[in-house]
Amino acid sequence: MIKLREVDNSCAHPAVAAAAHASLGGGVAAKVQAAAARTGAPPGVFVAGLVREFREHARPCAVAAAEEAMRRSETPVLAGLERILADALPRRGRE
Repeated sequence: MIKLREVDNSCAHPAVAAAAHASLGGGVAAKVQAAAARTGAPPGVFVAGLVREFREHARPCAVAAAEEAMRRSETPVLAGLERILADALPRRGRE
């Protein structure tokens, strides 16, 4: 079983994070794209930063939700990343 640390290990690198972000599609990906543009950071750098922030600041319930999404998915790393981004984006907006 793939663990949440796999998302952290792979998506903490900006090039991998950019590829994973591009693979997501949908609402979360669009929100990430817009937030990255507002900061002036390339999406991969922005996503990698959100993954690191999640690792350092996520509530236990957010971690559990990401792990559950990974267990249910055929693409667990992408599912985990999507949950991480969904959790981290609102927090980034309050900065």
